[in-house]
Amino acid sequence: MAPPPGAWPPSWKVHYVAEADSTQDLAHAAAAAGAPHGSVYVADWQRAGRGRQGRSWQAPPATSLLFSVLVRETRLPPFAQTAVCTLALCEVLEQLGLAPQIKWPNDVLLRERKVAGVLTERVSGAEPPYQVIGIGLNVNYGTAREALPATATALDWELGRPLARGPLLAALLHAIAPLLAQPALAWETRLYRAWLRRLWRHRQTVRLALGETVVEGRVEGAAVDGTLLLRLPDGALRRITVGDVLL
Repeated sequence: MAPPPGAWPPSWKVHYVAEADSTQDLAHAAAAAGAPHGSVYVADWQRAGRGRQGRSWQAPPATSLLFSVLVRETRLPPFAQTAVCTLALCEVLEQLGLAPQIKWPNDVLLRERKVAGVLTERVSGAEPPYQVIGIGLNVNYGTAREALPATATALDWELGRPLARGPLLAALLHAIAPLLAQPALAWETRLYRAWLRRLWRHRQTVRLALGETVVEGRVEGAAVDGTLLLRLPDGALRRITVGDVLL
């Protein structure tokens, strides 16, 4: 899976293991031991991979890119860190000739199906605080259609060919690293608009789960802090910070 030497962003280092409970856990343990910004932890298989809101992320061995990035040096606000990673995923997939969209707040879709997700965990009690950003990307699933739900897809299914995961990881890290290095103002003045252009169902009606309640409305956009702006059927504009847009 490893690309040629020197393929990673300058000063970034990638640590690979065949399996782990979670690459997020590897990154948190490394952070506690003093690992630097740009330390990346990759596994072929996770026994207990996790997603947003306590969900699990499951992928058969060697099918996906499963990695976590330790972030210590960034001026971007918390939501922007997640957002620029979804933006980096989109940029790399667009280079492959695909047309990805960002499903609020942290997923990437291809043809209305989930291909990737981003999970950011912030540790504010540390000194200094740090973030761990985990990314899962479905890459090579071959004929194993039953391995993913009907609402998900994989890159090889979309492209009609398998991809080498090492070079793909290198491309993603080279896209992520400079975005995380941008000044805070860059999010509001430039990156936010690039993210919003790729927002799935922008100006369209969606169903959104808020705990046990499902509401319907028109996506008017999102604020720079990541708050989803939903126009309800009665005309009211609702600002949503936590929820799931349903596929």
